[in-house]
Amino acid sequence: MTTFLFIRHGDTDDVDEALAGQIDSPLNAEGFTQAGQLAIALSHLPIDFIFSSPLLRARQTAAPLAKALNLPVAIEPGFNQVNFGKWQGVDFRTLEQDPQWQAFQRNPVEMHSPGGDSAVSVLQRVEKTIYSLAEQHPSPALIAVFTHGSIVRHSVGAMISLPLKNFNYLRIAPASVTTLSVKNKTGKLLHLNQQVPVNWR
Repeated sequence: MTTFLFIRHGDTDDVDEALAGQIDSPLNAEGFTQAGQLAIALSHLPIDFIFSSPLLRARQTAAPLAKALNLPVAIEPGFNQVNFGKWQGVDFRTLEQDPQWQAFQRNPVEMHSPGGDSAVSVLQRVEKTIYSLAEQHPSPALIAVFTHGSIVRHSVGAMISLPLKNFNYLRIAPASVTTLSVKNKTGKLLHLNQQVPVNWR
């Protein structure tokens, strides 16, 4: 069994304000504080590997834990944020008036971001990446993954066969930890959206 700690990046100025997507926004002051708190909360765990989305906010969140554990941060494109196309950078107040956005919130299978990724393609990308890492690092590996709220939702959905139309009902907070175990391409959700302190079993 390979265990994954999926960690959403810390706070940025876009969180709860605008849809950043693949815009490379940095952590704000609160985000850096959260990254430090995560390092304290997780540094006692027997983490073997650290992976991160290529985006700056994820890498900045990973850095304190990597320093505490003296582990490298491997960049994994499979955990990059969703490309939301023309919606990227748009504030949520504006998006909430967009009928396409409203349809996407109801069912991301039937409507995906204009010019961006489809939910199905992201799910396939994330699932492939998780299974590949589980094969490369079998039991009893413990892997920390620093990524994005949408990618955490897709990871949970892929491992427990959650219907895509229900993904948007999962709340993934900044600097939260969601724990999944994988064995023989079968996943189990152990913890969802945990705040520090963190359990991993």
